[in-house]
Amino acid sequence: MNRAVILTIGDEILFGHIFDSNAQWLANQLSMAGLDVVFKMTTGDNPELIIDALGFAFDKADVLLVTGGLGPTKDDITKKILAEWFSTQLEILPIALKHLEEKLMRRARPMNDMVMKQALHPVSATYLKNEMGTAPGIWFSEKGKICIAMPGVPYEMKQIFTDEVLPRLQSQLSLDVILHRFIRTVGVPETTLALAVNDIEESFPPNIKMAYLPSGGLVKLRITAKGFDSDMLQKELDAQEEMIFKCISEYVYARQDKELESIVSEILLQKQFPLKINDNLTEGRIAYLLMQENAVQNLLSLGANPETNSFFLIQTTLQKDLDGMDIQHLLAAFYQNGILLKQKVIDIRIFPVKDVNRNMVSLRSIDLLRRLILDDDANFGI
Repeated sequence: MNRAVILTIGDEILFGHIFDSNAQWLANQLSMAGLDVVFKMTTGDNPELIIDALGFAFDKADVLLVTGGLGPTKDDITKKILAEWFSTQLEILPIALKHLEEKLMRRARPMNDMVMKQALHPVSATYLKNEMGTAPGIWFSEKGKICIAMPGVPYEMKQIFTDEVLPRLQSQLSLDVILHRFIRTVGVPETTLALAVNDIEESFPPNIKMAYLPSGGLVKLRITAKGFDSDMLQKELDAQEEMIFKCISEYVYARQDKELESIVSEILLQKQFPLKINDNLTEGRIAYLLMQENAVQNLLSLGANPETNSFFLIQTTLQKDLDGMDIQHLLAAFYQNGILLKQKVIDIRIFPVKDVNRNMVSLRSIDLLRRLILDDDANFGI
């Protein structure tokens, strides 16, 4: 089984001073390559704890990727610990020394004993060239286990992984083909979606799984298939995706991994009518989201005159329901030559957390416009 563990080393990450972007990026790359990432771990610059982490990782996985601790300073202890773990010596490696000298010359920096540490390399390990920096990567392979150590600097790590590590993994391991499908939904809780597709999900073959990824009023469904036959996987995944879509189509805004505002911006660009926004609830977030697409900015018109223009409208207001309670009234409409041609409205309750409520109103309003436009193109004379 091609199972992988990612180990990030560094007090600065453990203490929360910097975000561990390396682990996030590596997990994505390994998953796409066909490895199962079973653990992500972080430890500080502590020899005893690093050794404990190594033992745990090698007990759980075939491949261990380590980032951090390969530099020249006193707290960079990863290389020494790995050499001891694999019972090998550290020696000056000529190719590493030459690379280091060339880098220092180009940077007009002097060589000293501290910098020289980066040319030390475990005798039994493979040298991985670092085109972007001075500390090379290291590849250990023993008893069916692979350990790869890379610098913690993100752009250096990414270069070594892409150019050196990934090709070696692909050549040495029989990696699965991994395919994904995405279904994006809005305005529905993940529990409602899960109940709607429960029977389909229960009947999935063992090589297909689905993840629910909620985020601020949106839920992304990711359907993943693993196997060796790409064509067969494509057909199997297509069939499962179609069944899921049919069960939840009323909530779906895209069958691809794209944000709602990007989808609606594309639709507005196709129609080429201005969009007027009368927004009393979101403090400008509706316009902000749509304006992330630069080409849409010219279509956003806060001063469209309903007597003389044809335009789309988004309007949000606070109203009272039949019981006298505050309710948020969302409207999407199309005016043609000053005449209201079509509209859609929904009322939603006020969520107690202000930022969450603002985001919910924004997304539901944008989706209401999407539904209005796609409901019947003939009404827009197109």
